[in-house]
Amino acid sequence: MNGLTRGQLAQRAQVHMETVRFYEQAGLLSKAPRTAAGYRKFPEEAVDRLMFVKRAQGLGFSLREIRELLLVQDGHTDTCAEVRDLLRKKLSLIRDKKAELEKLEVHLQSALRKCNRVLKQQGEHAEGCPVLEQMTAEEGDA
Repeated sequence: MNGLTRGQLAQRAQVHMETVRFYEQAGLLSKAPRTAAGYRKFPEEAVDRLMFVKRAQGLGFSLREIRELLLVQDGHTDTCAEVRDLLRKKLSLIRDKKAELEKLEVHLQSALRKCNRVLKQQGEHAEGCPVLEQMTAEEGDA
């Protein structure tokens, strides 16, 4: 029986063997048939599939989203329109996350300014920290 063992597949796709096993269990990689000796033999196409998963992860797609992309790819129907819709959804999530990170950045910059003011006024060994006091007060208000 031709094909790649789990170890050969992992090596070719530059992932760990446990990653191959995990992707197989998660349904991102088809179950490979076994040889008479009990070894799994993956087809050559499995390398491309694993590389696709890695590239999609690099673009920020979750395993659930990658599974959707693979279903579209495997189905070969209305591929571009479905991928476009998935990309729009992902882009919207990224923009929301970016907005949240920008708000967080503003809050952290403000907190850093407070620390710098106190340290400038009282020196490096200032008593009390206005940021911790504010966070404690906000915690108690909740």
